[in-house]
Amino acid sequence: MEGRHGNLMETGSYWLLYVVSVSGALLHWRLGNEALTVVCAAAAVFGAFLIGRGRHDVAAPR
Repeated sequence: MEGRHGNLMETGSYWLLYVVSVSGALLHWRLGNEALTVVCAAAAVFGAFLIGRGRHDVAAPR
């Protein structure tokens, strides 16, 4: 996706991945399912990585 709208959609998708996976990790941890807790926690870390990588060429100095 190109342009500002595409960048916002992509970032929103990463935030949705992060929020859902953190919620899933907490739910599975509470229910005692350690395997799915680890999977959801790994997805949350991956989502946080994708959110944090950002675009570095937006405010490049001249």
